[in-house]
Amino acid sequence: AGGAGWETSRAPGERAPREFRLERFFARYEFSARHLLCCSDVEPLRLAELLALAEASATTGDALELWHDLSLGYTETKGHPALLAEIAEHYATGTSAEHVLECAPQEGIALALAALVRPGDAIVTVS
Repeated sequence: AGGAGWETSRAPGERAPREFRLERFFARYEFSARHLLCCSDVEPLRLAELLALAEASATTGDALELWHDLSLGYTETKGHPALLAEIAEHYATGTSAEHVLECAPQEGIALALAALVRPGDAIVTVS
């Protein structure tokens, strides 16, 4: 039979497709796991909250304008220059935007795992 909430009609003798186990796994854990690092749709803030932060930005007077003109596609490989400059502002060592490394998703996930995973934690990966 099909998954929850949908029915299929098949010709006589036609076999039902096998359950997609990864989707069933996500259906069970996607919104209950303590840390979920496999999604590309992270939404830690609502858009209004994010725009309020941009409005209140002390370091970049045009921050809100940047958000209004922001493309949601990929940016430069090194990272968006304005983002790199903002990150550099937070370092007391006088770090410049040229010395800030913005990681691609794989590296970011690896760094997050190194920070979050503790001995004995269960990790699920898809290969």
